Amino acid sequence: MALILPFQGSASADFSQSESLTNPLPACPDSPNCTRHSENFNTSIDTLFSAVKKVFEQIDPHEYIVKENEYSINAVFRIPIFGFKDDVEILLKPDGDNSVLHIRSASRVGHSDLGVNRRRVQKILTDIKTNL
Repeated sequence: MALILPFQGSASADFSQSESLTNPLPACPDSPNCTRHSENFNTSIDTLFSAVKKVFEQIDPHEYIVKENEYSINAVFRIPIFGFKDDVEILLKPDGDNSVLHIRSASRVGHSDLGVNRRRVQKILTDIKTNL
């Protein structure tokens, strides 16, 4: 079983999520090559967006667009060797004095991503929490 687990694909179910959060980003397909998640942060949207932008400067995707007025980032990551592209979308929403981060990471091609998108989302969330 230990040999199979590292090669399973991504799934949004890999993250615990409050049922009250509604993610406005597109739903993931049935194939295991996409992860979509929402998470509450006990900080202002401006503080959270600054941390998110800093993370994207550090992880240096192939390309990315920051939309300041929409509190969103669209990025493309390229998989080494094969050059496959994965799309990452982040959208922040205010929630009173707090903020909600919505994230989606998905492969453009293929059925399984071998967990790449799940690990990418986990790393981005960890790095954001470190930068807050």
